[in-house]
Amino acid sequence: MKSICRRGLPALVISGVDNNKLALRGRANFLQMKTKVGLVGLPNVGKSTLFNSVSQKSIAAAENFPFCTIEPNVSPVAVPDPNLPHIARIAKSKKAVPARMELIDVAGLVKGASRGEGLGNRFLATVRECDCICHVIRNYIDDDVIHVHGEVDPVADAEVVALELLLADLDHVTRRIDRITSETEEKVVLIKVQEGLEKSIPARSIGLSDDEQFAIKSMGLLTLKPVIYAFNVDDVDFTLNREEALANAEKVMNQIQYRDPARDTFTIVSAKLEEELISLEKEEQIEYLEALGIESDDGEDQLIELLSYNVLPTLVRDLLDLSICYTGPGVPPERSLTTKTYLFSSGTMTASDLAGRLHGEIKRGFIRAEVVNAKDLLNFENYNASKDSGSVSVEGRDYEIKSGD
Repeated sequence: MKSICRRGLPALVISGVDNNKLALRGRANFLQMKTKVGLVGLPNVGKSTLFNSVSQKSIAAAENFPFCTIEPNVSPVAVPDPNLPHIARIAKSKKAVPARMELIDVAGLVKGASRGEGLGNRFLATVRECDCICHVIRNYIDDDVIHVHGEVDPVADAEVVALELLLADLDHVTRRIDRITSETEEKVVLIKVQEGLEKSIPARSIGLSDDEQFAIKSMGLLTLKPVIYAFNVDDVDFTLNREEALANAEKVMNQIQYRDPARDTFTIVSAKLEEELISLEKEEQIEYLEALGIESDDGEDQLIELLSYNVLPTLVRDLLDLSICYTGPGVPPERSLTTKTYLFSSGTMTASDLAGRLHGEIKRGFIRAEVVNAKDLLNFENYNASKDSGSVSVEGRDYEIKSGD
């Protein structure tokens, strides 16, 4: 994407939005500056091991005792995008930089966390800052790995965590209602949420409108966040018994009382197996998986796509309805240092917004941008060829970019 602005500064574009809606809600609500994903679960379910697997680094300590994680571990995670290297090649860029999310591994949650048990309040405060939750559930038997309740029961384990989140929200909402003295929109919505929570209905399942959700956005309600249930299985179930393990995980998820069937989703992971792959190159990872018996009819790349560092960021994108756009193509090759990918909430960012996200001076000087979608650009050997074909359009500051622009 190439852009033109005053004073010779580079400028760029992304998707537009109803200005009245932006004025009503606040522009910052729509710009996905940093997407945060919180890993939650009971102690000793494999959260920290999965964190290392997704991060592709050995950052978090993973020990066989509760609360080996005290301070949250944080790591940027690349969002998979098969188009990025091809677009960077067309742009003749020196670097290709993927969009990133922030993965946060927090201390294990136990019964009573909503009342401060374990590392309760500190844990919950960290999760409130996240955009969605990845709930890790142990779904394997290993007598050498301690279970805080003495036995593995995926449904019961999931409900312990979900109930603590719900109780924490109920306490949080009740205290906030008591402090509001006038009948504001926030109070009306919070009373609605309170009534749902008292009936064991998570906030995300109550049916709040966009405006109602925005009215209570500052609360950071835990049960308002969509959930990915990550069932941690052993290497045999992940490889040889994969279809059976997926069916079992879906069955378990459907039994969890506090889930939202309309929004929540699930996957299976094998944190220990995947952590063992961290030090291996892609080709070695494929060989390792094939040696374990996992196969794919769609080729070797499909094997890599089954791993959590590809699966989880992709599920988060879908769950939060995030789109991708690019900057870099169209810049003269001698100046094309980087092709970069950005995440944004679908249908919410203008050309002017993206310019401001890059630099305030770029936004002030922005005039117009040349835009081409990735699916069109990839049909050509270079940017100029796509431009000659009529695939490139010139757009102004209010242009609404589509995913892939």
